Amino acid sequence: MEKIKQKINELLSNMSIREKIGQCIMIEPFFLLSKLTKENNESYIDLVDPKFLDKMLNEYHIGFFLFGGVSSLGNDSAEEWTNYLKQMNEYAKTTRLKIPLLFGADAVHGVNFVKGSTIFSHNLGVTSTWNTDLAKSYASIVSKELAAIGLNCNFAPTIDVARDQRWGRVYESLGEDPYLASKMSEALVLGMQSNPHVAACGKHYLGYGESSNGMDRTPANLSERSILETHLPPFEAAIKAGVKTIMVNGGDVNGTPMPASKDLLTGVLRKKLGFKGITLSDWEDVNRLYKRHHIVQSSEEAILKAFNAGLDVNMAVSDLSSVDIMEKLVAENKITIKRLNEACANVLRVKFELGLFERDDFDITKAIELCGNLESKNLAKQVALESITLLKNKNNILPIDKKIKSILLTGKTANSKRHLCGGWTLGWDSAKEEDLNFPTILEALKEKVPNAEITYVPDIQALKALNVSNNHFDLCISVVGEEPHSEWVGDTPDLAVEKGEINLLMSAFKTKIPVVMVSILGRPLNVAWANDNLAAILWAYYPATEGANSIADVLFGDYNPSGKTPITFPKSGNQVPIVYNARKYNSPEITTKYEPLYPFGYGLSYTNFEYSDLEISDEVSLGEDCFIKVKVKNIGNRVGAEVVQLYLEDKYASVTRPIKSLKGFTKINLLPNEEKTVELILTKKDLSFYNDKLQFVQEQREIEVSVANLTKTFQVK
Repeated sequence: MEKIKQKINELLSNMSIREKIGQCIMIEPFFLLSKLTKENNESYIDLVDPKFLDKMLNEYHIGFFLFGGVSSLGNDSAEEWTNYLKQMNEYAKTTRLKIPLLFGADAVHGVNFVKGSTIFSHNLGVTSTWNTDLAKSYASIVSKELAAIGLNCNFAPTIDVARDQRWGRVYESLGEDPYLASKMSEALVLGMQSNPHVAACGKHYLGYGESSNGMDRTPANLSERSILETHLPPFEAAIKAGVKTIMVNGGDVNGTPMPASKDLLTGVLRKKLGFKGITLSDWEDVNRLYKRHHIVQSSEEAILKAFNAGLDVNMAVSDLSSVDIMEKLVAENKITIKRLNEACANVLRVKFELGLFERDDFDITKAIELCGNLESKNLAKQVALESITLLKNKNNILPIDKKIKSILLTGKTANSKRHLCGGWTLGWDSAKEEDLNFPTILEALKEKVPNAEITYVPDIQALKALNVSNNHFDLCISVVGEEPHSEWVGDTPDLAVEKGEINLLMSAFKTKIPVVMVSILGRPLNVAWANDNLAAILWAYYPATEGANSIADVLFGDYNPSGKTPITFPKSGNQVPIVYNARKYNSPEITTKYEPLYPFGYGLSYTNFEYSDLEISDEVSLGEDCFIKVKVKNIGNRVGAEVVQLYLEDKYASVTRPIKSLKGFTKINLLPNEEKTVELILTKKDLSFYNDKLQFVQEQREIEVSVANLTKTFQVK
């Protein structure tokens, strides 16, 4: 670190004010080229026109470029992207100080902007595996592919804790629980940064998942306690894992938009949590302090406020004037040289840590080889398999016998690839069907049971035309999907399933054929009717490239589902807000209870597990770890994986505590009749909480431990 510090100081001493400022501005070259061409009537051949590169790198000294969900390059192949980034990097070597460039992209579920690449399940699906090792492996393989292309900063993982199921970005989150989100956050950061040339980005700091009405970027009114207990832990975990960049939430928290919050950006993130990397804004969010939030009266004031609050990099997108404005502010000493040097040093430090100053030219051949490689496909399938959650299975109708003769398959999603991927796939909100190359659910089922007659109807009109009474079907598989979306486009006030989808599902039920529902939903939607009436329900999230084959494997018993819900499934939108770990209040007069359709941590299996012999000391001294043992046995006739979940409930404390809190979990595999003893540890941190002075302390108290159906109390003394 001392060596890097010395290099940074040497470089800073040779840099002009404008060169330092350029390191603190992020530009999207596609948008900039369009803006300069249309608004300024400037003429450029293409994105690598030397005149265009000269403007960005020599006149404005931009040091950080982003490629968002709307960025598209030619045929969007790995070869084209690598070649483009290589040319940009080579031009950077001709500049005065030869400072390498940071290239950031939204590779949020695989390298999802490159055609032919493996698309993985979105974050909520990854979290439903409850398998941190698998999450780490997934992030690692994405990082390897990014590095080959030449991208060195991934705007992932999204580590928001989602507290409102109506929010359009729930599928990108790590669910509702801060403990589970923290463990996944750590795993994803470690995996992403396992490649020394790639920086992860924890986002969106802070409180972005606390939508009070299901609408994206609406003001969040958060108590200091909810910040500390719910929203800060995943970022703390990411920082401990070494995350190099953090993207700031563009919304306001308690009346202050996050890019302008000195308290949270400097006081909490830097001083309390010790973050040493780059803080960066989201898309144009600095200027939105002026344009949307109206807390300042000009773009100049917006830049001044954000930069002095502790923001290092302004994602200005196509606004090169940000450099000129900052230069003026520095000249007027409104932004001090000390603050500018601090921000610039944070950017340079990450560039040195990633080895960008010494890195060889990009390997186009390797980038092509890694794009959609077999290893990534196998891993994507494992993620999809472990994510699929069995919500209902009346009379064990699943798995389906492969000798089945006839199947009625309904729903447009059954023959769609883009629905399997969701948003942020070869575009901001949705991919084009023709740009995706993998099987649909219909195709996967035909391959799985080639001797069965599968009749497919995409909509209710086709079902009526079929005249089911004149046909015999052994089973109906009804696939219910959610239109791919991104950000606010997916906000919903009532959690309603699309009208055409639910009407088709109900019509399929009226045929009197047993119906199995496969839901391709990015979040919990209102499936109460389906739960009341249908034989079985699978939740597959957005399983992406390998999703169809994974669904077929689960339906026909080649894989035993083991996914567990990472977020509460309400009975309807009227129950929201509903979270399993709300602070409890017991009263005979107040009957509000946690009674969801499916609770947090829920998921069925094709086998059964029996828990016994929960062991824990009767007393634990303050400051000591608490050791827990429990036996888990597979009492069914199939191999199965079980997520052993450990919850705590404070019987009393000096402040009100959650109904219960997840404080440990592990995933185990068991053969039929096999039994394992699982050991879990409750650390001092697990047994601590924020008291009435918001100090993180342990207290002498009685705690109830629950694992599955077993409970036991112990005393902290």
